[in-house]
Amino acid sequence: MTDHLATLRGPLAGVRVLDLADGSAAYATKLLADLGVDVIRIVPPSGDPLGRAEPLLDGAGGESLRYWFDNTNKRSVTLDLESARGRAAFEAQVAHADAVVETGPPGAMAARGLGYDHLASLRPELILVSVTPFGQDGPHAGYVADDLITLAAGGLLSLGGYPDTAPIAVDGAQSTYAASLAAATALLIALLERAESGRGCWIDVSAQECIAAALEDAIPEFDIQGTVRRRVGDRPREAGSGVYRCADGFVSMIAGRIGTAKAWTALVQWLRDERTPGADDLAAPEWDSFQHRQRPLSIETFGAAFARFAGARTKAELYREAQSRGIALSPVNRMDEVLADPQLNARDFFVTLRHEELGRDVVYPGAPYRFSRTPWRLRSAAPRPGQHTAEVLAAASPARLPTRVG
Repeated sequence: MTDHLATLRGPLAGVRVLDLADGSAAYATKLLADLGVDVIRIVPPSGDPLGRAEPLLDGAGGESLRYWFDNTNKRSVTLDLESARGRAAFEAQVAHADAVVETGPPGAMAARGLGYDHLASLRPELILVSVTPFGQDGPHAGYVADDLITLAAGGLLSLGGYPDTAPIAVDGAQSTYAASLAAATALLIALLERAESGRGCWIDVSAQECIAAALEDAIPEFDIQGTVRRRVGDRPREAGSGVYRCADGFVSMIAGRIGTAKAWTALVQWLRDERTPGADDLAAPEWDSFQHRQRPLSIETFGAAFARFAGARTKAELYREAQSRGIALSPVNRMDEVLADPQLNARDFFVTLRHEELGRDVVYPGAPYRFSRTPWRLRSAAPRPGQHTAEVLAAASPARLPTRVG
């Protein structure tokens, strides 16, 4: 791969991945495809199951927005892995691939005759990435789950919501995307290791473990102190830090925690400058103590003062003035406000792709990283299921393979 082609196609140009993932890891291969990997999505003759994932766009005949997002820059090939001919065609693809990403139940690939040992015998350099809810072994390995189940099993769901209600999950498929990030990262690490060893490997990703790893210090907190972390909902943990209502929505602020003494002082001075009722009381020496600011009465006292202050101001006004004073505060943006955000737009974060089925361009989120020499970019919208079958199969073995394998 020349430097010129790498610049056009991305930093991972020249790598090929076969994508057998369902919705629980399709984002992993999207991350790779958007960085230049040639991702070939293998779908059954009945179509791509992810194409039925909600939300569906009524105006485009029920097109799946999730499918569109998770499959940019990929090619799609129809193969029936339940048939001998389909498996033979897949094996021919393996001979030219760097990795396979799959999400079947433990043992499903082996039951088809496509387990890691067999694939490695065809191509010792191959990397197999298996993403499942609970991993390849253990007492729960065969259990079925979706995003909500692995959030619950991993412990994160127990921390979402209010103290006096059932746990509430945060929006979006959080465990799915956490597992996808882990899978993509692990695959890149395996590619680096393979450059030294010349050998492939089998990577086992458990969505439950991805969520448990995200609990951070909640695990050692229980181990050392026996403290079970509880849900706090929208209740601030200390005066000066939390989500607060303002004239046109909400703002989030961190100004009262340990290590933010300057921010707390600046916040109190701001309230005093604006002659906010109760602000002078917040300047008393005891308020300099983080322990004092954690007391329920202190949280209530500050909240009442700040509510009067913020209720008369917009999110934009609070954002500008707080940041000018060195106080960490941000508007709680809705989706329309995210799309209009001046910082994101100044950095050209959003990108557009043409969708002929709509007759218009569609805005997509960009990448959270930039490469100076080999830029990330969206080259193509999600393919139609099986769109590239003929060209991919012909390239693998034109003398032997049919143009459609079912």
